[in-house]
Amino acid sequence: MQISVDVHNYMETLVGQVLAQDEYVENFTHTQLADLACLALSQLRPVYIRHDVDFLSALPEDRLVKLKSYAETAVNAAEGMIIDDRRKSRDDEMPVLFSKQNFDDDMELEWFETPILPTKP
Repeated sequence: MQISVDVHNYMETLVGQVLAQDEYVENFTHTQLADLACLALSQLRPVYIRHDVDFLSALPEDRLVKLKSYAETAVNAAEGMIIDDRRKSRDDEMPVLFSKQNFDDDMELEWFETPILPTKP
């Protein structure tokens, strides 16, 4: 089994459908569209599936409409970040280097880092 072949995130399909619309294709470069996809997908909960046909046949239509709405909202939110790209107005080209990594082990996990199943003590 290869995960990249056998399993995929259906939200990628929905975000791709939004970004394929003329308003995005005509106004953004290929690189900007890729950035939009990354930013939008980072805002969305993944929906991992094996086969689109099986998934869509079991999915209620109102849920599909809601997922499409989430994808459109995420792309719209990401669009502002691309238009107001802070990287364009940088005056300094000096990289910031850290001598050591500083991790806070007591910091609470983000929702996407929290294990789905509780661990055994």
